[in-house]
Amino acid sequence: PTHNSANKIQESIANCDQSSELVTTFPTDLSLYSSIFVCLGIYSSNHELSVAEGQQLANYLTAGGRLYMEGGDTWYYDDPTPVHAMFNIDGTADGTSDLGTIQGQPNSLGQGMTFTYSGENGYIDHIVALSPAVLMFNNVTPSYGVAVQYNAGTYKTIGTSFEFGGLVNGASPSVRDSIMARMMGFFG
Repeated sequence: PTHNSANKIQESIANCDQSSELVTTFPTDLSLYSSIFVCLGIYSSNHELSVAEGQQLANYLTAGGRLYMEGGDTWYYDDPTPVHAMFNIDGTADGTSDLGTIQGQPNSLGQGMTFTYSGENGYIDHIVALSPAVLMFNNVTPSYGVAVQYNAGTYKTIGTSFEFGGLVNGASPSVRDSIMARMMGFFG
């Protein structure tokens, strides 16, 4: 609802010489898109996926889709939908307002990156990767997972409990355009 990430995502996609379309409702035919980025927001400015929306996204993944989904409450607090299990993410806690510095994890898309976070920061879900998914970013203090990447073979996902738009650009490679380029490469 606050649109903190969508414009930053679209800007980074453009800076990677790719095109995108920004919509605020679910399109009827998701198969038109090679990748989908869903921004659910952070409490209290968030959207909870309905079962029908989750099923649409699950069908998209089953057909070989690529899906990035961010939301501070979607992984633990909100009721799961059919798409949630397809991320291989376990939400372990509802969290608080203590997201500060996030650090890329070894052997992940975030490796070698560290970002200060300045986005909305209420009830940030703590998440862990269920193997063979990989933890991508971890909050430094206190320590908990905030991003997971998963290559299911037939589809790929990235799930975060922070907003992409809240990442503060630092020294290279810790810039939004660099992590977007890595995510787009992962998505193919």
